[in-house]
Amino acid sequence: MKIFIIGLPQSGRTTIAKAVAEHFKARHVDAMSWVRSTFRSRKHDEHIQRYEDEYDHFLSIRRTVNPWFITSHVYDLLKSHVEDKIFVIDGIASPRDFSELFDYRHDVVVFVNRTDGITEFKDHENIGVSVIRDYCFWMSSAGLLAKDRWLEYNFKIPGEESEFVKELGSKNTVFIIKSINKTISHLLERLKKCVVEE
Repeated sequence: MKIFIIGLPQSGRTTIAKAVAEHFKARHVDAMSWVRSTFRSRKHDEHIQRYEDEYDHFLSIRRTVNPWFITSHVYDLLKSHVEDKIFVIDGIASPRDFSELFDYRHDVVVFVNRTDGITEFKDHENIGVSVIRDYCFWMSSAGLLAKDRWLEYNFKIPGEESEFVKELGSKNTVFIIKSINKTISHLLERLKKCVVEE
């Protein structure tokens, strides 16, 4: 079983993914950090935006040369840890990678949306998450993706401690929560049923 945590940079995605992996004694798979590790280090006094722009260019070239390199890397990690029953996959941003890796019969997808985020994102980051969400809408509308396997959380970081949870959604299950800590505890409860079924 794979649990995908999908969200924009600085959305709390990795914090949530690591908490889920630790709770279920699952394997945390960071789909992108190894790519960055193959890129150069940031130069002294180099403006962060210039460095990020060069990294994005580097990533585009790698995708052009081999569109499957991220998917292949994740599959290799899964195969090398066959003893693990649950994998928490963090950092998938490409709709192509998601559609190749996600099995709607067994997997769960969790979208995380930080409602107090002030960071601006590149078009491809916003569009990538939107296309993955649209693909989930398609699977749900076609009767393939069960509502309890497609969760979406809207919260603030750190936010205020509160038991407030508002549930919405017709094709998926959307939650509005006031803090990332409550989001994590709520998500762990929701995932228990899916984990037991597997």
